[in-house]
Amino acid sequence: MCHKSLLSMTLISSTFSSFHFFIKTFFAGFILASLLILAGCSGQDESEAAQFFLKGNLKLAEKDYANAIRYYDEALEKKSDFADVHSNRGIAYLKLGEGAKALEDFNKAIELDKEFYQAYFNRVEIWIDKRELNLAVNDLEKIRKIYQDSSNYYLKWGDLKFEQGYYDQSVAEYDRAISLRPNNVQALVNRGVVNFERKDFKAAQIDFEKALKLDPQQQLAYNNMALIQAHNRQLGEAEKYINRALDFDPVNPIYLNNKGYILLLQDKTNDAQKFISQALDKTPQNSYAHRNWGLYLLKNNQPKEALVSLQKSYDLSPATDQIHLWLGEALLLNQQTDKACKIWKQGAALGDALSAEKVNTHCR
Repeated sequence: MCHKSLLSMTLISSTFSSFHFFIKTFFAGFILASLLILAGCSGQDESEAAQFFLKGNLKLAEKDYANAIRYYDEALEKKSDFADVHSNRGIAYLKLGEGAKALEDFNKAIELDKEFYQAYFNRVEIWIDKRELNLAVNDLEKIRKIYQDSSNYYLKWGDLKFEQGYYDQSVAEYDRAISLRPNNVQALVNRGVVNFERKDFKAAQIDFEKALKLDPQQQLAYNNMALIQAHNRQLGEAEKYINRALDFDPVNPIYLNNKGYILLLQDKTNDAQKFISQALDKTPQNSYAHRNWGLYLLKNNQPKEALVSLQKSYDLSPATDQIHLWLGEALLLNQQTDKACKIWKQGAALGDALSAEKVNTHCR
């Protein structure tokens, strides 16, 4: 093996995990070869493999993932058992959204070296995305001793606990990540997401604002701050934040959907329709996009059609924010008062103050 002499680099970010907010985490560092690698290999093929590896790493650092993969392919043609190349190519594939190919590479790296701990760490991201949460636990436990002082190790645990639905445990893991590295922006953003889901909006806002102060390029934090401001009915500020997120990624379906929602809250229904329909086209299983479309239909006096969309949102995810409020409203407008009261009571039991108000107004 040639990789024993290699150096670790800093971390590369991964994908998102939910439609409303998204949890974004980090990969363990890709390997950046030092010139020492050449001394650890022998023969022309090994030397050429090392050179292709170096070129691939430069492209990976530049976020030119397609060309990074091309160089890694060349390296593997010269030396197929080059574990570091498999690991780095896996990161590049994951950045391109090709999780299956990334998993193959991480598995191969581990097959070649059972102590390739970075590959275990990076593989956790795929297990979480595939909802193979027990496998994610296994990999994290395997590398605990190696990464026990790593802030991003606890960041990963926080992401896993979030996906398992253990919000308090998730926050505790993010707290530990932040205690080890107070400027861990992703831990701040992710903790803010969990605090929002727990309806601790003040704590969420503090986390997002701190993340943006540390990194003004944090597009996720702009998106999340927009929703905080929308919840606070500071709609002008909400629109500023979501526009900032869209500046970074104009076709992101989550940002588009949230822009549509904020416009709806301002009764700008015609403008909102464009953004929400784009989000639905891109993510037809997005419960929030169906909720927003239902709200758009309600505001356009189409209660029957609105009920279909809002019921679809509820069926996709009963945890969708304010779905009980708006589904109940659609049921009431369709002369289904008993069902409306049942839904509002469910929302009130979950802490939705607006649903509780509807219960007091319309239900016995």
